[in-house]
Amino acid sequence: MTLTYSRDNPNAEDWADEGGTVHMVEWGTPESIAKNAKTPLPESLDREPAELWAMVDAVALSYQVPRDLPFLLILAILATSAGGRRRVRVAPDWVEVLALYTAAALPSGERKSPVFAAVTAPLLQVEEELREKSEQDVAMQKALYDLRFNAVEKLKRSGRTDRDTLSQLESAVQELESTVVPPVPRLLADDSTPEKLAQIMAQQGGRLGVMSAEAGLFSILAGRYSSGIPNLDLVLKAWSGDQCRVDRVSRETLTISEPVLSIGLAVQPDLLAGLAEARHFRGAGLLARFLFALPKSLVGTRMAEDSAPVPEKVLHDYSESVRNLARTVRESEQTTEIVLSEAARKVLNAFRNELEPRLHPDQGNLAHIADWANKLPGQLVRIAGLFALFMNPNVAEIAENDMRQAVDLAPYFIGHALDAFELMSGQRSPWEPARAVLHWIQRKKIPSFTVRQAWRELGGQAWVTETNDVREAVADLDELGWVRLQPQPEEKRRGRPSERYDVNPAAHQPDIGNFGNPSGRLREAS
Repeated sequence: MTLTYSRDNPNAEDWADEGGTVHMVEWGTPESIAKNAKTPLPESLDREPAELWAMVDAVALSYQVPRDLPFLLILAILATSAGGRRRVRVAPDWVEVLALYTAAALPSGERKSPVFAAVTAPLLQVEEELREKSEQDVAMQKALYDLRFNAVEKLKRSGRTDRDTLSQLESAVQELESTVVPPVPRLLADDSTPEKLAQIMAQQGGRLGVMSAEAGLFSILAGRYSSGIPNLDLVLKAWSGDQCRVDRVSRETLTISEPVLSIGLAVQPDLLAGLAEARHFRGAGLLARFLFALPKSLVGTRMAEDSAPVPEKVLHDYSESVRNLARTVRESEQTTEIVLSEAARKVLNAFRNELEPRLHPDQGNLAHIADWANKLPGQLVRIAGLFALFMNPNVAEIAENDMRQAVDLAPYFIGHALDAFELMSGQRSPWEPARAVLHWIQRKKIPSFTVRQAWRELGGQAWVTETNDVREAVADLDELGWVRLQPQPEEKRRGRPSERYDVNPAAHQPDIGNFGNPSGRLREAS
């Protein structure tokens, strides 16, 4: 028999001493499984804004969640803080509203709620400040409204129709109509029906953020409260600040001239898979507006002693930056345009030129998600603008580094968009069997195996109908460098021998994940 030797297999020398044959091999870096391997979020070292990335890392460590979750939620918080009052003028005919829709897909038990609480806290503090400041004004206007309402009612009850009474009634009605009770300030909302969302946005000057750790918003938008008829108009138009009219049952139509909505969701992967049946989401363009993340779950690998509270300085710096942005924008009450510097424009155009061939309908590897990818340059402009505002709420120009920091995130967002749209397509990926075998190898920490052994272990999965299904999946892993077929014994035996494969030691690196690239590339063995 033959034992494959590598520097990660210390038993090879003992095997040789006992008379076994040792086959020398060297391993390189395995290739990612499929184009849409789970792309890791870039490391925070030397990234800006430093205070933002420090918060991402600290929250992820504190609650032991993937870094993707706090990152996407913080992006939505920054967009909400900008309140639709900051826009980026990219070109004379190209303006990006600083709104973002983000969705992180994680299974239950991922501590999503405490992460939401941590990242939304500073914005909720600003909301509470605004409420306290408005209390006296709201109370006075409400009292004045009640007084004038009662005056109108009293004149109506008098039953008099003489000229003086009618004149008094007309004046009283005019005074009542001119009395506006200001709404209680609100920056954030939970899941709401489209009609309720429109009502809140109309009261808040068309600006709002929706942050939710539940899956309700997608269900609502799918028509759960509209007899199965989707009502997407407001959410579609509020991503770009386009005027929207919302018809309401038994009430007047609401017109919002410049609605701006930002959304930060954490949903379960099963919900995204279920969207395959909601084709109107894709057709209407809703899904193309979202930035997705489908990170690898940490459940089952978390250690209690690894958790640490968010450092006070990190929390203070992040919170102050969010509060400063929200307060500055709210106080100005005017929409301000930010421009791109020439250097930033060059960075953006270089990315656009790189992206374009990938959208080609026949040859592009992003052609099947071109609706989403076409919006990516604009999304990156929005992120660059929010990065700049996070550091300086009064910034007038996006610098080269702001744009570069955003563009560096493009591979991450593309990788996860591919994962998300594959999941939402309802179709099984041709790489699913290879992924399943690799996951089994990693979970069991297997150094070598036979096809027959893999078939016995995986035979209950839906994709396995015969041994050859497993053999083909293993062959895919062999082609990509995850496993390697051991040399067959020279002596002939009865029956067909079950092929034995050795596993690339890189498969068991803790940071390589189930589907693809390690965060630090392995060197070729020498």
